[in-house]
Amino acid sequence: MQQLTENEFESRFTVVPDPVTGDTIRSSDQGLDRDSRNLWTIVEGDDGGSLYAVSGWHFVNRIGYILTEEAWTEEAEAVWCGFSDDNAEEEP
Repeated sequence: MQQLTENEFESRFTVVPDPVTGDTIRSSDQGLDRDSRNLWTIVEGDDGGSLYAVSGWHFVNRIGYILTEEAWTEEAEAVWCGFSDDNAEEEP
């Protein structure tokens, strides 16, 4: 599986907002083609904070779905919204 950074994803793929709501992330797969190579699933990472775009339709740890204008050609995972420990609050 190809690993992409947030910047690499943004330079290669254009996200298509929901035509009704204008939202980037769609909370449901209703009306979406699960076999489309333009479909990505936004999932929560194991760190509990970062979000990832994973090519194709997935259910586990799913936050929602996005569509891109460009089709993916090989399975990929991209950082959608990454958080590092530097952003975490320090304990007193």
